[in-house]
Amino acid sequence: MAKGVLTGHWRNAFGAHAVTSTPGHPTTVDRLVEDFAALLARDELVGSANEFLSSASSLAATINDTGRVETLPDPFKGRLTEQPPSPGEFYTMFWRMFDRTPASMVQALALPIRRLLAQKIFAHCGDGVIFHHNVLFSKGANISIGDHSLINRYVMLDDRGPISIGSFVMVAAGVTIETHTHPFEDFTLPIAYAGRSQRPVSIGDNSVIGYNAVLMAGVTLGYRTIVGANSVVTKDVPDYTVVGGVPAKAIKQILPPSTGPIWSPSDGRPSDV
Repeated sequence: MAKGVLTGHWRNAFGAHAVTSTPGHPTTVDRLVEDFAALLARDELVGSANEFLSSASSLAATINDTGRVETLPDPFKGRLTEQPPSPGEFYTMFWRMFDRTPASMVQALALPIRRLLAQKIFAHCGDGVIFHHNVLFSKGANISIGDHSLINRYVMLDDRGPISIGSFVMVAAGVTIETHTHPFEDFTLPIAYAGRSQRPVSIGDNSVIGYNAVLMAGVTLGYRTIVGANSVVTKDVPDYTVVGGVPAKAIKQILPPSTGPIWSPSDGRPSDV
């Protein structure tokens, strides 16, 4: 295809069914992939790259105009029944697209927008929750988060199963929270195609999950637990416990004093901070 024709040709093709295929009728996505393969085969991507990327970016405009998000079937569901799309799938996609704009770096705008989206998508999102940029989640509908918690940048919340995060919880950058595993006992299939086992994860109030830590499926963290950076938590953690390492083990307990005032989440956000 001659330079200068690509963009207009594909932009004119976009519409409500740009991603939805029907038998014998390739989608716009199919055609873009075919055209990209042809450009590579002819070694003509140089000189056409900007036009191709401009055409491909029109897919985002189609999603925003129609509210329809078409995804491919889950290749790793195994024999499990395909799950229906989440009701908040459009809002999830909008969140991801917003985080790839310069506006997402303006915290005064971005923080309330993400919080409002979370209140639309999640099972529950409390007051004053902070989400920094590029937080990813699988569905959103299986996440519950309390008041005044912070989810830092590049956190992955695998909510194929339920994730419950309490109030006043700090989740540092790069943390991964898993809620599913792949069974490996079935030798009739590759492990990747043996389906998934879902196991919920719960994080108690007033806890801290350190930088790049991983919480594996099924773990429960108690009240005021602290997980060290780069740790992998594979077992439950009791209240007031600091854990660290791979796999994470108890390092010490930090218990409240026996006398004097003690703040609790039910007191709400302190007025003097």
